[in-house]
Amino acid sequence: MRLSMKIAVPFSAAYPDEEPKSLNEYLEGISKQKLLKIGAFFLGFKNRSSAYSHPHSFLNMFFSEQNIDEAKRIATNLEQFVAQDSTSLETYEIPYVVSSLSFFEFVFDNIEDDVEDSLSNEEMEKNILKAYLLLNENNTKEKGEIASESTKDFHITRKPASILLSLQLHNNDLTNYYYDKLFSTQLIRAMLFFEFLESQEVSQHLLENFYNKYEVKDYKEYLKRTISLAIIVINSDKEAHTDITIDNPEERKEDIEFLEKFIVANDEVLEDTDYRKIRSTPIYKIEEGKYRIISPMFVIEMIYNGLYWKFRPINDQLPKGQKIKNFYDFKTYDFSEKYVLHRILKEYFGNRYFQKNGEELDAMCSGAPDYYVRNGKRIFLFESKDIMLSAEVKQSSDYSIIEKELVKKLYKKEDDTPKAVIQIIRNVERILKGELEFDSRLKPNRVIVHPILVLHYRMFNVGGLNKVINFWFQDELQKLNESGLDTSRIKPLTIIDVDTLIFNKDVFSSRKLSLEECLSEYQDDYINFTVKGRKYNNEEEAIQANKNSYIPFSSYLDEKIDKLNLRSIPIELKEKGYGIFDA
Repeated sequence: MRLSMKIAVPFSAAYPDEEPKSLNEYLEGISKQKLLKIGAFFLGFKNRSSAYSHPHSFLNMFFSEQNIDEAKRIATNLEQFVAQDSTSLETYEIPYVVSSLSFFEFVFDNIEDDVEDSLSNEEMEKNILKAYLLLNENNTKEKGEIASESTKDFHITRKPASILLSLQLHNNDLTNYYYDKLFSTQLIRAMLFFEFLESQEVSQHLLENFYNKYEVKDYKEYLKRTISLAIIVINSDKEAHTDITIDNPEERKEDIEFLEKFIVANDEVLEDTDYRKIRSTPIYKIEEGKYRIISPMFVIEMIYNGLYWKFRPINDQLPKGQKIKNFYDFKTYDFSEKYVLHRILKEYFGNRYFQKNGEELDAMCSGAPDYYVRNGKRIFLFESKDIMLSAEVKQSSDYSIIEKELVKKLYKKEDDTPKAVIQIIRNVERILKGELEFDSRLKPNRVIVHPILVLHYRMFNVGGLNKVINFWFQDELQKLNESGLDTSRIKPLTIIDVDTLIFNKDVFSSRKLSLEECLSEYQDDYINFTVKGRKYNNEEEAIQANKNSYIPFSSYLDEKIDKLNLRSIPIELKEKGYGIFDA
């Protein structure tokens, strides 16, 4: 797995001698309808292997024949720009998903509906590209400066991970994904969520009202319709935009009514998440019977991630006796941890080894791990956190802001309330002292402990994060070491996202791969990576190997399984997902 990043082409590279105007000035004289179409156009490019990744390819596609001289002039400017930086033009891209989302939301929020086109097509092309490249400049240069400034005084051992986290957090989940994994895990998690709700007496009124709102008889019908939208995205063989056309709309009123519940509207927003309008409703209406997908990725994530935001307002409006108290905790603890994590890990390990889930452990003692497995002398210690970072934090690129929030959610609160890292450390201490009430057969002087933090959102699959969290973990281990405990057999803390657990479950449950061996390899060759003792052909190769060590566990594992040709459609998807279309 090679860690690399494309660079968004900034305004100053394409127009080095031009003082930029404001976005409003560039977009003046262009109708909102046309700008929204352009916004969806920018959002339609593939996140990997796009045919328009190279700036020359994009310029030749974007500009009409009348603007061919403009395309040539920009291409020349870009060649001169990269020559000054001793880089290649292949490392740059014009489409940048953060700018595309910013463009769409800016138009949606700021351009009046009654604005009419008053510019020529040639003028529109030039102005729209300038507006877009200005967003590129603002979204990259400014964030880079903030990330650099906020980590400038860090020690060399911790600075690379911190600055990488600051640079990538704001856009990692928007660029780092594969459709097959995203679709599979979204559908499996959605099915699990509905099954969970159906099994809980407290959620029956909520389910009934949800089905009534979306005019479906059960969750299978709801998912069948929602999946159909995602399949349109996955099967699209072209870039730039995807349209949904409903022929004979008068005869398909039911389909239209369902689809229009996912159309972006001014009054439907999500708190504490970025690009909230588009995440909630990633489709807009062009005309009667014709709809355009704004963000293909958000359409797929709507299958599961969008469910919480659709259920919560329904729950809020239920009468007191029918409402679920603290719906957020119900989803994050009762569902994510107790239902999903316990179930997945049980399938991972089967009936082998000594196992206890969090619910069993909570009945035995306080401060227990969320899942505990011991295979002889090896202990797997799981802690689960279904958390998110607010849009303000995620988009800040300021490490001091990011770190403060991560500390509060994953280390310890300001009042010293323990969070994941401290919770794991306390259980490590109990293991080393032989004070683990629920496992009397472990031998403290022989155990090897694998501490694992399970997170439930893709935003945390970001380069550098695992090393940052492990730094805190190692600081706490050092305190145990200074107290006289031998911490030499405690492995580095490893972050695994729940999608990666779900997507790769069959490979481990069938014993084609060993989780223990994969964890050890990642911990030794990535988290604890050092060039000492390793042979490289040249210095450049050694530098790249060091960069690669910052990748998340998800990237390491997905690539390993693909290289070994062990990838297959998840069994759970085949057993349950296919049945939805028979409903």
